[in-house]
Amino acid sequence: MRGMRQLKKFAVVVWVRKTDAFKAVREQLVSIAEDEPDESTEFEGMVDFHWGFDSHAEAERLTNSLREISHKPEIVVLRLSCYDDIAASVTLKDDRHARH
Repeated sequence: MRGMRQLKKFAVVVWVRKTDAFKAVREQLVSIAEDEPDESTEFEGMVDFHWGFDSHAEAERLTNSLREISHKPEIVVLRLSCYDDIAASVTLKDDRHARH
């Protein structure tokens, strides 16, 4: 994965459970995005992917393209993050379970 050299104003964030279907889901995500993620981290059986964008329109285009695949149970989070204005961020899916 290439590092995010310059922080982008917008990001599309996808969290994927690392199950037997992980490889296929990852391949689908990269195919839809038409690019490898700018950043990826694995932690406790989950892998997150981040694609950075300079414009909201670009980030929104990818987010909308990922809507259909986000129905897969392996996809836990789909979020368009705006780092300049947190109120402009949109979470389309969040199936994380809080630990108590």
